[in-house]
Amino acid sequence: MHRRCMALLFLALLAVPLTGRNVHGAERNGPSEYQLKAAFVYNFIKFVEWPSGEQPAGDAFRVCLLGEMPAAPFEDLNGREALGRRLSVSTLRSPKEARACQVLFVDASQSVRLKEVLDALNGAPVLTIGDTDGYAKRGVMINMFLENKRVRFEINAEAARSSRLRISTKLLKLASNVHGAVPGGE
Repeated sequence: MHRRCMALLFLALLAVPLTGRNVHGAERNGPSEYQLKAAFVYNFIKFVEWPSGEQPAGDAFRVCLLGEMPAAPFEDLNGREALGRRLSVSTLRSPKEARACQVLFVDASQSVRLKEVLDALNGAPVLTIGDTDGYAKRGVMINMFLENKRVRFEINAEAARSSRLRISTKLLKLASNVHGAVPGGE
């Protein structure tokens, strides 16, 4: 029942159109683009399974940011709970720091060095999420993009599998596109 409610909430997020912000950053008639992306990140976590034994259950679940995106919408996730752990959001200075994270959000400013970022993870069970055209094809596991003023996403199932992460079939079905073969048991 809980999973069904989460799937419905996720579908509701897909339907929320983006609205603009004024010059001072105040909201106009709805959430900003990055508030929506932070909400998506929070919900993505709930539909991914990390390998058992990778981290003690009591430890914080690290959501890391790499790039020049506004951190405030993501920092609103600090202290929230997902998968039985409290989320801890931090901004990284270097891709090498990402191995200590469970989730890494990589924005467009890292496009030139995306290969370096992904190489630094080298199969570590870190869910990579981006928001730049072509990121899923380049190895980012979940890539968000705007389509008709709505946030959509695509999944690179092969990249997730190579990092020993299992993405729920419910999330795979919601994706606009899935790159890589998807076995039936995922």
